[in-house]
Amino acid sequence: MLNGLLGKIVSILLAAAISGGASAMSEIEPWDAADAFLQDLSAWDKQTTMTYMDNEYVNFLENVKGTDEEMDRLEEALFRNFSYELEECATKGEVAVVKVKVRNSDFRKIMDSYKKESYKYVTENLYSDDVIDKEKLNKKCLDIYLDQIEKTAGEEPSYEAEVFLPMEQDGYGGWRMILSDEIMKEILGELEIPTNE
Repeated sequence: MLNGLLGKIVSILLAAAISGGASAMSEIEPWDAADAFLQDLSAWDKQTTMTYMDNEYVNFLENVKGTDEEMDRLEEALFRNFSYELEECATKGEVAVVKVKVRNSDFRKIMDSYKKESYKYVTENLYSDDVIDKEKLNKKCLDIYLDQIEKTAGEEPSYEAEVFLPMEQDGYGGWRMILSDEIMKEILGELEIPTNE
Protein backbone atom coordinates (compact mmCIF):
# COMPACT_ATOMS: atom_id res chain seq x y z
CA MET A 1 0.00 0.00 0.00
CA LEU A 2 2.88 2.35 0.82
CA ASN A 3 4.48 1.67 -2.58
CA GLY A 4 1.16 2.41 -4.34
CA LEU A 5 0.76 5.73 -2.49
CA LEU A 6 4.38 6.67 -3.15
CA GLY A 7 3.92 5.87 -6.83
CA LYS A 8 0.85 8.16 -7.01
CA ILE A 9 2.69 11.01 -5.28
CA VAL A 10 5.63 10.66 -7.67
CA SER A 11 3.21 10.62 -10.64
CA ILE A 12 1.44 13.77 -9.40
CA LEU A 13 4.75 15.58 -8.81
CA LEU A 14 6.04 14.51 -12.22
CA ALA A 15 2.87 15.72 -13.94
CA ALA A 16 3.06 19.03 -12.08
CA ALA A 17 6.70 19.47 -13.05
CA ILE A 18 5.96 18.70 -16.70
CA SER A 19 2.96 21.04 -16.87
CA GLY A 20 4.91 23.71 -14.98
CA GLY A 21 7.74 23.41 -17.46
CA ALA A 22 5.35 23.60 -20.40
CA SER A 23 3.66 26.73 -19.05
CA ALA A 24 7.04 28.32 -18.41
CA MET A 25 8.04 27.54 -21.99
CA SER A 26 4.82 29.02 -23.38
CA GLU A 27 5.64 32.31 -21.63
CA ILE A 28 8.61 32.98 -23.94
CA GLU A 29 7.87 36.16 -25.85
CA PRO A 30 9.17 36.88 -29.38
CA TRP A 31 11.13 39.83 -27.96
CA ASP A 32 12.97 37.53 -25.51
CA ALA A 33 13.50 34.88 -28.19
CA ALA A 34 15.08 37.44 -30.55
CA ASP A 35 17.31 38.73 -27.75
CA ALA A 36 18.45 35.20 -26.82
CA PHE A 37 19.07 34.32 -30.47
CA LEU A 38 21.25 37.39 -31.10
CA GLN A 39 23.21 36.84 -27.88
CA ASP A 40 23.82 33.18 -28.79
CA LEU A 41 24.72 34.08 -32.36
CA SER A 42 27.25 36.72 -31.30
CA ALA A 43 28.85 34.12 -29.00
CA TRP A 44 28.68 31.62 -31.89
CA ASP A 45 26.84 29.15 -29.66
CA LYS A 46 27.05 25.76 -31.40
CA GLN A 47 23.60 24.61 -30.28
CA THR A 48 22.08 27.72 -31.87
CA THR A 49 24.16 27.70 -35.04
CA MET A 50 23.45 24.02 -35.72
CA THR A 51 19.74 24.88 -35.76
CA TYR A 52 20.30 27.24 -38.70
CA MET A 53 22.65 25.18 -40.88
CA ASP A 54 20.39 25.75 -43.90
CA ASN A 55 21.55 29.38 -43.86
CA GLU A 56 24.41 29.95 -46.33
CA TYR A 57 26.41 32.09 -43.88
CA VAL A 58 26.01 29.78 -40.90
CA ASN A 59 26.84 26.79 -43.08
CA PHE A 60 29.98 28.48 -44.41
CA LEU A 61 31.22 29.48 -40.96
CA GLU A 62 30.54 26.01 -39.55
CA ASN A 63 32.09 24.10 -42.44
CA VAL A 64 34.97 26.23 -43.70
CA LYS A 65 38.14 24.15 -43.57
CA GLY A 66 40.44 25.80 -41.10
CA THR A 67 42.10 25.05 -37.80
CA ASP A 68 40.23 25.61 -34.54
CA GLU A 69 42.45 28.64 -33.95
CA GLU A 70 41.58 30.11 -37.36
CA MET A 71 37.87 29.54 -36.79
CA ASP A 72 38.08 31.20 -33.38
CA ARG A 73 39.83 34.19 -34.95
CA LEU A 74 37.22 34.41 -37.70
CA GLU A 75 34.25 34.28 -35.34
CA GLU A 76 35.86 36.75 -32.91
CA ALA A 77 36.59 39.23 -35.71
CA LEU A 78 33.11 38.98 -37.23
CA PHE A 79 31.44 39.77 -33.92
CA ARG A 80 34.09 42.01 -32.31
CA ASN A 81 32.12 45.18 -33.02
CA PHE A 82 28.67 43.62 -33.19
CA SER A 83 25.94 45.14 -31.06
CA TYR A 84 22.19 45.33 -31.35
CA GLU A 85 19.17 47.07 -29.94
CA LEU A 86 15.65 45.61 -30.04
CA GLU A 87 13.26 48.34 -31.13
CA GLU A 88 9.78 47.00 -31.89
CA CYS A 89 7.88 43.73 -31.90
CA ALA A 90 4.70 42.68 -33.67
CA THR A 91 2.92 39.35 -33.20
CA LYS A 92 0.02 37.77 -35.03
CA GLY A 93 -0.95 34.22 -34.15
CA GLU A 94 1.99 31.90 -34.67
CA VAL A 95 4.25 34.44 -36.40
CA ALA A 96 6.10 37.51 -35.17
CA VAL A 97 8.68 40.02 -36.30
CA VAL A 98 11.14 42.00 -34.21
CA LYS A 99 12.76 45.16 -35.54
CA VAL A 100 16.41 45.29 -34.53
CA LYS A 101 19.05 47.96 -35.01
CA VAL A 102 22.37 46.23 -35.60
CA ARG A 103 25.86 47.72 -35.60
CA ASN A 104 29.01 46.04 -36.79
CA SER A 105 32.20 46.55 -38.72
CA ASP A 106 31.55 47.41 -42.35
CA PHE A 107 32.63 44.29 -44.20
CA ARG A 108 31.32 45.41 -47.63
CA LYS A 109 34.80 45.79 -49.14
CA ILE A 110 36.12 42.44 -47.94
CA MET A 111 35.56 40.56 -51.21
CA ASP A 112 37.27 43.23 -53.31
CA SER A 113 40.28 43.21 -50.99
CA TYR A 114 40.27 39.42 -50.85
CA LYS A 115 40.19 39.06 -54.66
CA LYS A 116 42.96 41.63 -55.06
CA GLU A 117 45.22 40.00 -52.47
CA SER A 118 44.56 36.44 -53.62
CA TYR A 119 45.21 37.40 -57.25
CA LYS A 120 48.45 39.07 -56.16
CA TYR A 121 49.48 35.93 -54.28
CA VAL A 122 48.76 33.62 -57.23
CA THR A 123 50.57 35.80 -59.78
CA GLU A 124 53.60 36.17 -57.51
CA ASN A 125 53.73 32.41 -56.93
CA LEU A 126 52.89 31.04 -60.38
CA TYR A 127 55.85 28.67 -60.34
CA SER A 128 55.43 27.59 -56.75
CA ASP A 129 54.17 24.13 -55.83
CA ASP A 130 51.86 25.81 -53.30
CA VAL A 131 49.72 27.24 -56.12
CA ILE A 132 49.33 23.80 -57.71
CA ASP A 133 48.55 22.11 -54.39
CA LYS A 134 44.80 22.76 -53.87
CA GLU A 135 44.96 22.15 -50.14
CA LYS A 136 47.78 24.65 -49.65
CA LEU A 137 46.13 27.15 -51.98
CA ASN A 138 42.81 26.87 -50.11
CA LYS A 139 44.63 27.42 -46.81
CA LYS A 140 46.39 30.49 -48.19
CA CYS A 141 43.11 31.89 -49.53
CA LEU A 142 41.51 31.38 -46.10
CA ASP A 143 44.48 33.19 -44.52
CA ILE A 144 44.02 36.12 -46.92
CA TYR A 145 40.25 36.23 -46.25
CA LEU A 146 40.79 36.09 -42.49
CA ASP A 147 43.46 38.80 -42.63
CA GLN A 148 41.07 41.13 -44.46
CA ILE A 149 38.27 40.47 -41.94
CA GLU A 150 40.56 41.04 -38.94
CA LYS A 151 41.94 44.22 -40.49
CA THR A 152 38.41 45.59 -40.97
CA ALA A 153 37.33 44.46 -37.48
CA GLY A 154 40.23 46.48 -36.07
CA GLU A 155 38.66 49.68 -37.35
CA GLU A 156 35.85 51.61 -35.68
CA PRO A 157 32.43 50.03 -36.28
CA SER A 158 30.81 51.92 -39.13
CA TYR A 159 27.95 49.73 -40.30
CA GLU A 160 24.41 50.19 -39.05
CA ALA A 161 21.18 48.67 -40.32
CA GLU A 162 17.60 48.03 -39.30
CA VAL A 163 16.91 44.32 -39.51
CA PHE A 164 13.44 42.82 -39.42
CA LEU A 165 13.81 39.43 -37.76
CA PRO A 166 10.82 37.19 -38.57
CA MET A 167 10.03 34.14 -36.49
CA GLU A 168 7.46 31.41 -36.05
CA GLN A 169 6.35 29.36 -33.09
CA ASP A 170 8.38 26.18 -32.82
CA GLY A 171 5.60 23.98 -31.40
CA TYR A 172 7.27 23.77 -27.99
CA GLY A 173 6.27 27.14 -26.57
CA GLY A 174 9.25 28.95 -28.08
CA TRP A 175 10.11 30.75 -31.30
CA ARG A 176 12.33 29.86 -34.24
CA MET A 177 13.93 32.58 -36.36
CA ILE A 178 13.23 32.53 -40.10
CA LEU A 179 16.85 33.30 -40.88
CA SER A 180 17.36 34.23 -44.52
CA ASP A 181 20.79 34.70 -46.07
CA GLU A 182 20.02 38.41 -46.52
CA ILE A 183 19.26 38.86 -42.80
CA MET A 184 22.47 37.08 -41.83
CA LYS A 185 24.41 39.23 -44.29
CA GLU A 186 23.01 42.38 -42.64
CA ILE A 187 23.88 41.09 -39.18
CA LEU A 188 27.44 40.48 -40.40
CA GLY A 189 27.94 44.00 -41.75
CA GLU A 190 27.18 43.08 -45.40
CA LEU A 191 29.91 40.44 -45.42
CA GLU A 192 30.24 38.48 -48.66
CA ILE A 193 31.51 34.95 -48.46
CA PRO A 194 33.79 33.32 -51.03
CA THR A 195 32.19 31.04 -53.61
CA ASN A 196 33.60 28.31 -55.80
CA GLU A 197 32.99 30.35 -58.93
